[in-house]
Amino acid sequence: MTVVAALGPTAHEAELVARTGAAEATRDRTRRIGVAVGRALVLAVFLGAWAFASGRLVDAEFLSDPRGVTTAFITLVTSGRLFPHLAQTLVEVLGGYAIGVVLGVALTVLVAAVEAAHRVLRPFLIAFYSIPKIALAPLMVMWFGLATAPKIILAAAFVFFVVFMNMVAGVYTVNPQQANALRVMGAGRVDLLRKLILPGTVPYLMTGLRLAVPEALIGAVVGEFISANRGLGYLVTSAAAQFNTAGTMAAILALLLIVAAMDLALSLAERRLLRWRPRPAVSLVRA
Repeated sequence: MTVVAALGPTAHEAELVARTGAAEATRDRTRRIGVAVGRALVLAVFLGAWAFASGRLVDAEFLSDPRGVTTAFITLVTSGRLFPHLAQTLVEVLGGYAIGVVLGVALTVLVAAVEAAHRVLRPFLIAFYSIPKIALAPLMVMWFGLATAPKIILAAAFVFFVVFMNMVAGVYTVNPQQANALRVMGAGRVDLLRKLILPGTVPYLMTGLRLAVPEALIGAVVGEFISANRGLGYLVTSAAAQFNTAGTMAAILALLLIVAAMDLALSLAERRLLRWRPRPAVSLVRA
């Protein structure tokens, strides 16, 4: 065996890297197209089954149908009624999401930096986590009034635990052998935190961020259900009180669009992060 050292890749190796990259790009593109087609088929089957069941298997007044919901949604948009409610819910969701993520990341850094912190805080966090967050909604309204603040706090409470629990799981998956090797090389606790522990939690953080999107929406909408005169949650309860099934589902559709938009933004951010990962080098060991 001879080892090529301190030399750049040969023309054959460069061609191999190019072919591998092209094949990976083709497979990735084919996979994305397959996923898009699969999703379109699932949506078409769902909408077709819904349209068939409405008026045949279930009373249309209770189930509505895709056309009626679409018409109600377009009416909400063209009349201008949707946008003030959408803006209010977006403020609550994005505000609660940002606060919950910051608190979750900050507490994870504390737990990772101070080994005893998790053991001290664990029973209190579990106790608070075990409380149904919906049960906190009336208290939030009593303490912080009927404005935007209680909805943001509820959304933040929902988001915080999702982000924190996922990141802490990442902290405890760090390889002890790697940590010991860094310690032998003279790394301190801050170096371990910065170069090993926190980078290792990034995949868990991305998972937590995506799971937290619907949680933030749930927190905000629950607050709007309890007490609000604006917001998509208010639109849902208002239409439901009038037995307007199409209007209720149109407001729910707006909520789904918020989740889809936020999830798409996180997917794009995650894809950009993955592009920054170094590609595995081609072996320079020859026979």
